[in-house]
Amino acid sequence: MTHPLAAALAVNRTRFILIETSHAGNVGAVARAMRVMGFDELVLVAPRWPNVLRRDEAIQRASGALDVLARARVVDTLDEAIEGLTHLCATAMTPRDFGPPTRAPREHLGELAQAGHAVGFLFGSERFGMKNDDVYRCHACLSIPTDPAFGSLNLAAAVQVIAYEWRLALGGRSEEHTSELQSQR
Repeated sequence: MTHPLAAALAVNRTRFILIETSHAGNVGAVARAMRVMGFDELVLVAPRWPNVLRRDEAIQRASGALDVLARARVVDTLDEAIEGLTHLCATAMTPRDFGPPTRAPREHLGELAQAGHAVGFLFGSERFGMKNDDVYRCHACLSIPTDPAFGSLNLAAAVQVIAYEWRLALGGRSEEHTSELQSQR
């Protein structure tokens, strides 16, 4: 019998997209955050370092998720990164009063999991976040509820929260999927 999470992961393709990332260590930490939650499709759009996936800091911070780094792609444009996806979610520290609707991750992802989309989660640069034009291309803007006085999350922390919420929406933890991942190590 197939576990509901394994079935949900088969139907809902998931891609994490980092736009203009500037710190190699964050790329490695993102790979690890994704791997912990069972996701492995990472695309980098125009990172500061073209060889970021091979930089020592990225490799060290990936700690156990070198397979995610090995499969990751570096592309020049957001168009390349989102090819084949049917639902895009921007991320933003503060809600915006323009563009797609701003929603809490749990609320939006709970609804999205039932639809069987190929989903892309977009994260902006560490220094400037997402450009308005990139946000406008998305179906929803996810805003993680943080302390309004200090709400800026580290890139890997933001990916971890979104990956966790998406995994919950897809059905939680699958022992079959966990065993499969462990056998690949």
